[in-house]
Amino acid sequence: MADRDGFIRAYHDFRDSVDFSKTGILPELDNLIWCMLIGIPDVPADEEKSPQAGFKAIDQRVAILKAIFVEVNRNEGDSFLDRGLLLYDEAARTAKKLLREGRSPDDLKGPLDRPGWAEG
Repeated sequence: MADRDGFIRAYHDFRDSVDFSKTGILPELDNLIWCMLIGIPDVPADEEKSPQAGFKAIDQRVAILKAIFVEVNRNEGDSFLDRGLLLYDEAARTAKKLLREGRSPDDLKGPLDRPGWAEG
């Protein structure tokens, strides 16, 4: 419940910062990738300490960004919206790939997957 409430709060916080007068603009792929990697918008998964938190944060970011993209461009045609949404999906895949490549295999394992997790 708290995670959902945090996500909704993150959506509204970011939505309030968006200029709804600028419509019909497709996002730039490189900018989207950087936003996802550097943490824009803030999302609840940013506060988590699990090895998978970064990937979860990207999923939360893309959900917020896609929802606002559709809301801002609600008067545009379906093909425009589809192109934009595909850009968000591609940015998420690329950001996750970059995040994965920047980690060792042990960073991606949960505590139960690591040898000696019960010691210490």
